[in-house]
Amino acid sequence: MSAQDGAAGSRAPTSRRTTSALDYGWWASDGPTAGYLVRRAIDALEQSPDAGRGQVRHAHVQVLRLAAADAIDISVARASGTHGIGRVTVTFGQGGEFAVATLTVGPRLGHSGTGDGTPPAALPLDAYVPMITPSPTLPPVTGRFEYRPTTDQDGRGPRPGWDVVWVTPTDHRLRGLALVASIIDCWYPPSFMRSVGEHLRGREPLAQPAPTVLISASISFPADQAAYDHVGHALLANHLSATAEGYCFELSEVWSDRGELLATAELIRASHDHHSAP
Repeated sequence: MSAQDGAAGSRAPTSRRTTSALDYGWWASDGPTAGYLVRRAIDALEQSPDAGRGQVRHAHVQVLRLAAADAIDISVARASGTHGIGRVTVTFGQGGEFAVATLTVGPRLGHSGTGDGTPPAALPLDAYVPMITPSPTLPPVTGRFEYRPTTDQDGRGPRPGWDVVWVTPTDHRLRGLALVASIIDCWYPPSFMRSVGEHLRGREPLAQPAPTVLISASISFPADQAAYDHVGHALLANHLSATAEGYCFELSEVWSDRGELLATAELIRASHDHHSAP
């Protein structure tokens, strides 16, 4: 590493603080969705003097405690690194920190290519019946999207072991990277949908899994910027990788209707009893 690179990597971070509110319309169970927190972090970055310095490639959200749908303090700090890669830390406070998001922002560094990922073999969006939302008995976030589940009445879907659903925002101003981020964690957790699938296949009576709360989410945005510019709806695929000692480990993918992988995510949830209230 050159002296110039070392100086760039150790440059003092710039910071900015604002006050805003958490929108209860993005609540899932006991708190806002992971995607909503990432979108708020991206919004805070875009409203800061550091806007336009690259594309968000990765976001990690750590939830420290439960929050309320009330006013929050948002602080943004950026640290510059080598090759134009920056780290942006967005802290959400409400009588103390309740969540921290870290964004990795970088410019284009070379030519794009395609990976080995394959989208779920779902039919086009119009082939599926939309689910009726919103409802006073469903989490508020379900009113933000129109959902078209792809699982048939026998519990079979286009990708074995995954729950796959088409999603379209009810607010059509929500587009691009903000939409893709918001889709993460907007649907029922895969632990719940696994119970539904087992019931549809006649293996188990329908049972409500133990309630969980979000602990962390790590989201990557692997597509070209142009791919996000044309997103109006997307295919969301969720998978329960493992459960252990009160924790659920999940994977999520978001695909465009053109077969482009727009986001991948790893989420960790904990049994409600293991997470402290504010």
